Amino acid sequence: MIKYKTIGLSLFATVNLFALNINEAIDIALTNNYSLKQQEYIVEESKVGLDSSKASYQPKLDLKYSYNNRDRLISGQIDEDSTLSANLSYNLFNGFSDKYNIEASQTSLNYSKLNLKAFTEDLILNVKNIYITYLLKEKNTQTLYEALKLYEKQYFDSTNYLEQGLIAQNEKLQVEVEMLQAKQNYQKAKSERKIAKKKLKNILGGKLDELNNIEELKNSAIFITNFDIKQLETRSEIKALEQLIENYTNKSKIIKGNFYPQVDAQLSHNSYGDDLSPTSRDNYPSSQSIGSITLNWNLYNGKKDDLSIVANKKKIKQTQMRIEDLKLQIKLQYEESLEELDVAKLNLITATKAKEQAKINYEIVKNKVQEGISTNSDLIDANYLLTKSKQNYFSAYYNKYLSIATLQRVFENSSSR
Repeated sequence: MIKYKTIGLSLFATVNLFALNINEAIDIALTNNYSLKQQEYIVEESKVGLDSSKASYQPKLDLKYSYNNRDRLISGQIDEDSTLSANLSYNLFNGFSDKYNIEASQTSLNYSKLNLKAFTEDLILNVKNIYITYLLKEKNTQTLYEALKLYEKQYFDSTNYLEQGLIAQNEKLQVEVEMLQAKQNYQKAKSERKIAKKKLKNILGGKLDELNNIEELKNSAIFITNFDIKQLETRSEIKALEQLIENYTNKSKIIKGNFYPQVDAQLSHNSYGDDLSPTSRDNYPSSQSIGSITLNWNLYNGKKDDLSIVANKKKIKQTQMRIEDLKLQIKLQYEESLEELDVAKLNLITATKAKEQAKINYEIVKNKVQEGISTNSDLIDANYLLTKSKQNYFSAYYNKYLSIATLQRVFENSSSR
């Protein structure tokens, strides 16, 4: 998954630099992210719940042993007795509650799977955001380092100009102050870059080494921008809520099963004894088998079942409103993402031109300072504008990719790689 690049240090030694690209980062996160694993275990739990609900169609087998020792006897009793019973029971009818219980468990499983899909899409977007943010921090660090070097060169030149009597002491001090501020800015940028890499490591489940090189972005399929508007209606979050409605419907049907009688069949085999061992008892057969069918019908339970059904209907209505609200939110997400992408593209065009102009401006001002036409203050301003233009350019460059990544998430195409 991770590519290896080797750089020769000498005839006898080499060092491996691990280069990680954004596709590999996503794959690692999908394998190792702890939050995603939690969601996967929720799905596994739902699968167990479905299997458990199917157990209702299986017979039940119980083994029971009892022993009694009495200090006083009632007519017909003996001092000691024991009974060993094996009971096989099976529910013949319970108002179809078992059937709808299985269907409810299935919708719960579907709901958890769809939530997992939505979580996965969110995770992929987060990986992209954190990955791209790291690249931006890296570029910002590089930009501020370049600015510092320019200030150091200007300070060196100012020292010579001061010795030659070409500038005043305060001009040199002004350059020195800006140089020291540039050092602070560079150090802060390095710290922010370090934290950004730690965040990337965390979302990858800790699977990132300090030696890992983070590769630059490439115009690959991971940033496609072809979408079908119809996909907005089939987002996994919407489908998950639809499954939740089905779940509430099935739970109401389970409750309605209480309005019907329950019919159970039972077969038991018993052995009796007049001591601890259930092998024989006077006036009892050596063993006895009993078959029975019982019918149980609750005629009134204080309208508890009726109220539970009403409560489920209210939950269905709530979920329907959630779906309609979610559709509006998704549509707004789509429109915002499109606008952000258009703005990002325009910003990149403007930032590119501004960076080119700032480079040319710095060279012009630098030459003028050397000729004594401009002052060090002018060069400080030119350096500031150059640094700012570079930062704006990289911000616009990466914001374009962040906007595309967000748009992919809206359409659940984040995993298109």
